[in-house]
Amino acid sequence: MKLSTKGRYSLETMVYLATCRGNCSIRSISEATGISSGYLEQLMIPLKKYNLVESERGVQGGYRIARKDITCAEVLSASEGDFTPTPCEECTQSESCKTHQIWSMLQDTVRNFSHQVFIADLASHLVESEAGGGI
Repeated sequence: MKLSTKGRYSLETMVYLATCRGNCSIRSISEATGISSGYLEQLMIPLKKYNLVESERGVQGGYRIARKDITCAEVLSASEGDFTPTPCEECTQSESCKTHQIWSMLQDTVRNFSHQVFIADLASHLVESEAGGGI
């Protein structure tokens, strides 16, 4: 199972935004995460479309997490589409495949778990001495 770069960076960006107080500029996100500014701008498009981040223009503008109850599943769905972490996604041998049931169970477990993990919970482990923005 391998998460794409887009999904991984989207999760990392959302965790960073959850540690920020107020708006975070693309530059500050880039410096904290190591993700290029140009790529971050592209990542923000689906995150905004799915109402996971909000943005504000101007000197004090930037991005912020839209709400506290965002799950990893929501971020992965916005960035990856239908997140399928197993190789049986396009399996044509579902009846005869010896491991299909195992992969199906694993896929269900990963999906269910991602619905239970909140970005805010992941971020709470990273906040440094109440300074915010602590990745």
